[in-house]
Amino acid sequence: MHKNFDFIFELTKARFKLRNEGSFLGVFWYLLGPLLTFIILLLVFSARLGSNIEHYSSYLLTGVVVWNFFSAATSQSLNAVMGEATLIKSLPVNKRHIVLSVVLDVFFSHIFELLLLSVFLIYNGSLSVTALFFPILLAFQFIFTFGVGLMLSSLHFIFRDLGQVWSVLMRAWWFATPIFYMLHPGGPGEKVSMFNPMFYSIELSRDVLVYSRVPDLLLLGIFACFALVVYGVGSVIFNRISPKFAEYV
Repeated sequence: MHKNFDFIFELTKARFKLRNEGSFLGVFWYLLGPLLTFIILLLVFSARLGSNIEHYSSYLLTGVVVWNFFSAATSQSLNAVMGEATLIKSLPVNKRHIVLSVVLDVFFSHIFELLLLSVFLIYNGSLSVTALFFPILLAFQFIFTFGVGLMLSSLHFIFRDLGQVWSVLMRAWWFATPIFYMLHPGGPGEKVSMFNPMFYSIELSRDVLVYSRVPDLLLLGIFACFALVVYGVGSVIFNRISPKFAEYV
């Protein structure tokens, strides 16, 4: 366990340093994308879709930040193992740890997003003691994202155009998730969202961060099941394909 931890830590640190090396703003470039997205959506929809949503700016920024972690981590996981072809050929490394280091790298940058979100929520007077439940949600978000990352990184060896497919799916998934709009009770969007793990992730995050609500145990249980099932399926797929990675490369 100690050796595995050291390897994951060093690999994650190397990725983080390499990604920000030579950059004037460093990790703050990671904040630029969601900030611009937030500002544009706020200007466009605040008077329309956001007119009936309490604390719409906080509602919107929370959705954008939570989504951005999932989007960035899964997109980078696609090429996580394939991009380390030399490493997996020359050293007997646990390939799962390579994917984990990618998700951790994005997670460390995500912490700066969460700090920015916290400052914004405090300024708006939204943050309360219920924010103490957020680490539980964050843990399930990480497990779910890691599970998807395991699937993508292994399937990418078989389906070389998976990157383009995933990009299209993510765009559709973004619009299918209530990030900048609210679902109408009983509408078709509410029924579709019952099968959308990111709906639970974002809604529960808004409950504890924006609206000072204790997370609904039913919604939390459903999201936990989604996270654990996806992680389990991702692990099975990864374990089936990973012994043949060297052959595909």
